[in-house]
Amino acid sequence: MRHHFARIHGERAKAWALRWSDNGDTRLASAIDHALLDGLKQALPRLGSVQPYLMEAINRCRAAVPKSGAWLALVEEERACIALHADGRWRSVQNARGAWLDILERERHRAAGEAPQLALLAGADAEPAPGWTFRQLQGGMAH
Repeated sequence: MRHHFARIHGERAKAWALRWSDNGDTRLASAIDHALLDGLKQALPRLGSVQPYLMEAINRCRAAVPKSGAWLALVEEERACIALHADGRWRSVQNARGAWLDILERERHRAAGEAPQLALLAGADAEPAPGWTFRQLQGGMAH
C-alpha cells in the first residue's frame, strides 16, 4: 500500500500513517501525516480514534444502502466526495472540486455497467434532477 501512495503522492507519503480495508480484490485506503496524528494525540490525550470522514460516513450509512446499490455524496463547499456502492461492494471513490451534482453526473458516466440512480446525500440539499433519486442521510453527518 505504501508503494502505491508513494507512486501517486511522492516522497511526502513516506511520512504518512496508512490504513486500508482488505475485502478481497477491492481496497479502500486512507492516510494521515504521522506528525499531525501525534500532535492530535498529544493535544487530546483522551482521543479514542481518528477516522477519515469517508470511513465514518460509510459506516453510518451502511444500513441505508439498498442491495441494488447507491451513490454516496459527501458535499462540502466547492468540493465533493462521491462513492459508488454496487454489486455488493464499494466500486469507486472520487474526491473533486466543483459542483457536487456535476461531479456525481460525471462519475455516473465513468461507471462501468449499470449504475444506481439513488444518491445518499450529506452536506447539501438536493433539488430534483432528471434520472436521480436523492435521500438525505440522517444523523447530521459531521466532519
